[in-house]
Amino acid sequence: MRQFLLQMSGAPGSGKSTIARHVGSRYGAAVVDLDVIRSAVLDGGVPVEASGRVAYPVVYALTRSFLDQGLSVVIDSPCGYDEILETGRAMADERGAAYKYVESHTDDLTLLDQRLNSRIPLRSQRRAINLHAVDAGDTDTDGEQLFQTWLQRTKRPADGYLQVDAAKPIDLIMTEIETYLEL
Repeated sequence: MRQFLLQMSGAPGSGKSTIARHVGSRYGAAVVDLDVIRSAVLDGGVPVEASGRVAYPVVYALTRSFLDQGLSVVIDSPCGYDEILETGRAMADERGAAYKYVESHTDDLTLLDQRLNSRIPLRSQRRAINLHAVDAGDTDTDGEQLFQTWLQRTKRPADGYLQVDAAKPIDLIMTEIETYLEL
C-alpha cells in the first residue's frame, strides 16, 4: 500500500480520535493527536490562548518526521482553518505520499454532547457542549451556537475527500474508510 497522510476533521465528540486510532492500528500508521500535544503544552505552562499556536508546529514537525521515516500518518485535529488543510496537502505532496481527508460529521448535538460527557477529557478537550476545556473556564454562554459555527467553518478539500456519518457504528465507518484509502 502506498504511504498516505490522512487528515481527520470534525467537531469535538464526532469520533475523530476513535477513527484515527482504528486507522493507525489497521494500517500501522502513526497517529499525531493535536489534543495530546496541546495538553502537554498546557502542562508545560503555555497559556491556553497560545496553546494552538504552539501545538500545531509540533503536529507538523512530527508528521514530517514520520513521513520521512516511511510511515503513513493520521493527523487527528479539527480542520477549521485553510492553513491546516494547505499544510497537510503540502506535506504529503513534498514527500510523495497520497493525501487523504476524512471528515467525521453529524448535526446531532445531543450525540456530540453524550460523547463529550462520556469520555475522560484531556486537559485541552471540551467536557461537554456547554463546558470548555478545564483551562478555558467553566461554561460557554452558548455552546450550541459555538458548535454550529464549528460545523459550518470546517475546511475541506474541493473534492476527493470522504465525509462519514459520525452516528454510524465504527465498523461501518471503517469499511467506508478502508475503501477510500485503497491506494
